Amino acid sequence: MKLEGIQTMIDMFDLDKRTGIDLPHEVVSTTPSRELKARLYPKDPEWKDIDTVYSSFGQGEDVLTPMALLRAHSSIGMKGKMYVPHLLQEVHAIAAVGNDPTRSDYRPERPAHTFERAAPKNLGIPVDQSDLVVHAMWSVVNGAGTATGIKLVGFDIAGKTGTAQVVSLGKEGSEHKDHSWFVSYAPAFKPEISCVALIENAGLGSRFGAPAVRAIYDVYYAKTRTVKDKPDNNIALKVR
Repeated sequence: MKLEGIQTMIDMFDLDKRTGIDLPHEVVSTTPSRELKARLYPKDPEWKDIDTVYSSFGQGEDVLTPMALLRAHSSIGMKGKMYVPHLLQEVHAIAAVGNDPTRSDYRPERPAHTFERAAPKNLGIPVDQSDLVVHAMWSVVNGAGTATGIKLVGFDIAGKTGTAQVVSLGKEGSEHKDHSWFVSYAPAFKPEISCVALIENAGLGSRFGAPAVRAIYDVYYAKTRTVKDKPDNNIALKVR
């Protein structure tokens, strides 16, 4: 795969664009490009094959926002349907206060407003490829992967741990420790909820990001399942 292949995938998952979430000042992720390398390394600006190798597994100068990553990995669980994340459900109507716009206590009338979910972007991922990735993410938690310590019986979590190197190895100080990532959704084969954790300068994704997400799933599980649906999960969470 050349750089162009990576950039095709980046464009497919909209990783170089805003997600469109209804929040101001959304930051755009930074993805690999020849222009980026030339700007960061003016003494060594040429893109090389080794740069492609590093970028292919996230070892380059990638800066992905948690929201962009959540949207991208959730689309795998949703069989290639990628939704625009949305925060605000509705705006209630408010009556006008006063009738003189020049007064400081004046407030104009605001009508009620609701939001409709936009149609998802269909990524066109072949079923066999989608199934392969879903099963691999299922195995991370429920098989012999790096997050088996957060397995939740009866509510299969699919996820991927990540440990993002912040600076070159050998530098001391807590601010130089790796970032701890964990992206996930559940249930693995019929998703209802997706969670991502980024804990800065914490260390391994399996030790910090994954348990943090498990705590969220515990709350969701307790609120959405009846007693008869719940297997015995009264097992101390193992942090590995």
